[in-house]
Amino acid sequence: MKTLVHICCAPCLIGPLEALRAEGMELSGFFYNPNIHPFLEFRKRVKAVRVFLERDDLPVEIIEEYGLDQFVREVYAPTKRARCENCLFLRLHRTAGRAREKGLESFTTTLLGSPDQDHALVREVGLRVAAATGVNFLYRDFRPLHERSHEAARQRQLYLQSYCGCCFSEYERYRDTTRELYRGGGSDRAAKKETP
Repeated sequence: MKTLVHICCAPCLIGPLEALRAEGMELSGFFYNPNIHPFLEFRKRVKAVRVFLERDDLPVEIIEEYGLDQFVREVYAPTKRARCENCLFLRLHRTAGRAREKGLESFTTTLLGSPDQDHALVREVGLRVAAATGVNFLYRDFRPLHERSHEAARQRQLYLQSYCGCCFSEYERYRDTTRELYRGGGSDRAAKKETP
């Protein structure tokens, strides 16, 4: 079966790619992630896919436009679930449309391998996109491959991100940490020294 694989990131691609190749699938990849924020994070993830492809002959189309404007316009909603649903629909609908343009039989996504994603929602949106586009959604539960994928990514020295990608997930990841916070006394200390 000819299948277009939506790639969320290089580390999450490794396990699903091996599994689908073992099934005899004819695969190509599609990196389309307008959700990734900030811009430098987006560039790191694009670069990681390119580094991965230096050692793998998977044909991949990489959409390198920074899609923040489109993401904000089409995805924002007052609840996390609604935002995630809109984001998934945006990315998977574009993937399915590209698969249809290329005459491929199905599409899937490496998001099905992430233990941090709402797996049921990814599947639900994939099936809805399939119904809307007429392209089959190839569902697999890739989560058991997650650790192996990330270990292989570490061995290949691929960039491993620490949050899903959007500004909301970045906030959720770091809001309860002190990472990158300034700990010095700054102007308060300077003011105290100047006080007689």
